[in-house]
Amino acid sequence: MQDRRTWQSFVDLAHFRVQEILLVSSLYDSFTLAEDGQLNELVLSEFLDLNVRHPPTLTRVSTGAEALARAAADGRYNLIISSLHVGDMDAATLARRVRERGGDIPVALLAYDARAASDFVARHDPADLAGVFLWQGDVRILPAIVKLVEDRINVVRDTGALGVQAIIVIEDNIRFYSSFLPVIYAELMNHALRLVPEGINLAHKLMRLQARPKILLCRTFEEAWEHFDRYEENVLGVISDIQFPKAGSLSREAGVEFARLVRSR
Repeated sequence: MQDRRTWQSFVDLAHFRVQEILLVSSLYDSFTLAEDGQLNELVLSEFLDLNVRHPPTLTRVSTGAEALARAAADGRYNLIISSLHVGDMDAATLARRVRERGGDIPVALLAYDARAASDFVARHDPADLAGVFLWQGDVRILPAIVKLVEDRINVVRDTGALGVQAIIVIEDNIRFYSSFLPVIYAELMNHALRLVPEGINLAHKLMRLQARPKILLCRTFEEAWEHFDRYEENVLGVISDIQFPKAGSLSREAGVEFARLVRSR
């Protein structure tokens, strides 16, 4: 009976899973993601390397209007990943219009130029988006975006009822966190696999992978502290930059102050 309850706990983990991705980009941007055009195959390969049970499928559209029409007509999409500009609207406008139409699909921005991404964040409220990321030639950024969105949505339930741990990552530089997030997720998966007992069947192995720590990416001092205060009992660790925004301006000692505050609890 105890084993059955334990198994059910693993089954209940990560209740929200991205299964269908709507990629809003020009044909040129799609080929930038994968020069040979086999984007679906590359993404599938990366998800399989992470031992994901049900890798999401990818559907590409060329305009924001087409994305809105698809999202409204077909409720199967769980995530929209948009280029910076897709002709008729930018990513922030797309996210806002999705909400205005009653949708709750997260919209993430995947930019191809670091300066353009930084300028975009300076002009728009990134809170409208599920994240802003930079393509740097590593296709693993796509699974990282998916897992980050899933973690943000699942963290309340999984940490509260099921005791899953969380790692708070504080970094406001888009280029930096777009580089190391894929590495962190790959290492977490590899570590989880090494902890799985020998001889366990595949179903149990995949379920146990769902119990890996959640990653919570924060761009400001206040956002990071809100997460730490809320999930303190489940925080496994904090990975922090030294310099990031605090109280609306860039603080050179924000990371040190955050560490001191955490240690004082």
